[in-house]
Amino acid sequence: MSARARRAGMGLTAFGAAAATLVLVAPQASAWVSDISVGGSNQQVGCAYTVTATVAIDRLLSVSFTDNGTAITGSPVTPSLLSNSVTIQWTPTTAGAHTIQATQDLISKSTVVQVSPSSAFGSVGCGLNGLFPSLSG
Repeated sequence: MSARARRAGMGLTAFGAAAATLVLVAPQASAWVSDISVGGSNQQVGCAYTVTATVAIDRLLSVSFTDNGTAITGSPVTPSLLSNSVTIQWTPTTAGAHTIQATQDLISKSTVVQVSPSSAFGSVGCGLNGLFPSLSG
């Protein structure tokens, strides 16, 4: 084997080792958005809910919020240096499963929310949902 071939083989081995190290270290070192939650329960079409993302490390970069891959109105949101969370208001427009995702610096967390059809009482039913669950759509 020539010296050139040995050097090329050593270079590929070193590159592979470095890439493997990055893959193994990245999940622990890159936990920017560490949690996401949607306020309320029994979410309905047309009602507003607060989506909260916990920012564990980086409070300088904005957090982008999406609903089934589409940006939520008001996104992205810039975190406060004094708080470890960011919030946005979300009003679902369709019934069914919604994947709500928060992304910061290519790191994301998501949650799936089941949204019911709108209440027979319209937006007034949004406030009644917790009081009279049987009255909601």
